[in-house]
Amino acid sequence: MVIIEDTRNQVGKHQDLNRQLAEMGHKVIRSKLLVGDYTKAKDQSVCIDTKQNFREVFGNICGKQHARFREECIRAKSAEISLIILIEEETPILKWQSPSNRRKSSQEQTDGAILLKAMTTMHEKYGVKFKQCSKKDTARIIVDLLGG
Repeated sequence: MVIIEDTRNQVGKHQDLNRQLAEMGHKVIRSKLLVGDYTKAKDQSVCIDTKQNFREVFGNICGKQHARFREECIRAKSAEISLIILIEEETPILKWQSPSNRRKSSQEQTDGAILLKAMTTMHEKYGVKFKQCSKKDTARIIVDLLGG
């Protein structure tokens, strides 16, 4: 399968993931995507947006990046694209606690239950789906989600 990686992904940042995809027999090319980080070249009806961890998801939904993330979800819904947020974290969401920081931001008071509620709201409003995986399984799960 030919998989497109969004050009807005930093070059080299996902090189292990791209290497794993290549080892599985898939070709990765770079091109600008409407939404997400990865999709299938022949059928872009499913797009996957990879996130490092729940903290990044929190920043996208509840933090300063909310407007940008919401607009991406709206674009996906308008284009009838199934947007899947693939979170590379093994901690069960209800056990997750946002690490505190020196500036005592609102993230210090965040826990998995609050984040889960925000994710559920995004799913209900915009149809975005959230899936969790371990980093070592990301390539396999991307291929599975893209129907490969």
